[in-house]
Amino acid sequence: MRRFLSPALAAMLFGGLALAADVPELVKQLKSPSAEERRTAAKELAEMKADAKAAVPALVGALADQDKFVRRFAAQALGEIGPDARAGVKGLSGALAKPSEAREVQQAAAIALGRIGSDSLPALTGALKDKKLDGSVRSKAAEGIGLLGSAGGSAVGDLTKALGDADVRMAAIAALAQMGPAAKESEKALRAMVEDKKNKRDKALMGAVKDALKKVKG
Repeated sequence: MRRFLSPALAAMLFGGLALAADVPELVKQLKSPSAEERRTAAKELAEMKADAKAAVPALVGALADQDKFVRRFAAQALGEIGPDARAGVKGLSGALAKPSEAREVQQAAAIALGRIGSDSLPALTGALKDKKLDGSVRSKAAEGIGLLGSAGGSAVGDLTKALGDADVRMAAIAALAQMGPAAKESEKALRAMVEDKKNKRDKALMGAVKDALKKVKG
């Protein structure tokens, strides 16, 4: 019986990355009965970044796959596609907010939302404040907000409040730093952290706060 190489295997064998022409085949592979083949297809599409934008509808559908790794890789692929994956914001937001979703999928969804753009901000701020979610997921939500840079400015207040939350504090500090002067209103809270004697022994924390202060001051 004649057998065909999957696009993923062909890419490995011939030493090249998948091309845009491979997208239709990879989309078909996302519907394979084999979870391993579906995982491979999603990972290959992620490697293609913006060249895989035609696969956005299929990747959005894959967010509901029964295999958590397919869901995770589909979320990552949407993030790698970036702004052209805006159609995936609703599906990624649902995955992020769903308490029963696998933590790895939620983490990938948070980062993907940050890479897609400011349309994602409501979902990211909602996750940041949702104490029902795992701390690592909420931390990734803060990281996702940081990826928006100054476009995430309306979340500065929520990030400032998160400075008192041990689960997300470091990610919130980093996000404020990425926003630069757009996060000016957090300066007072950051300065208070520097002056708090309880924080003096934590060199990593103090270094991050001082760096953030420099950047938000502009």
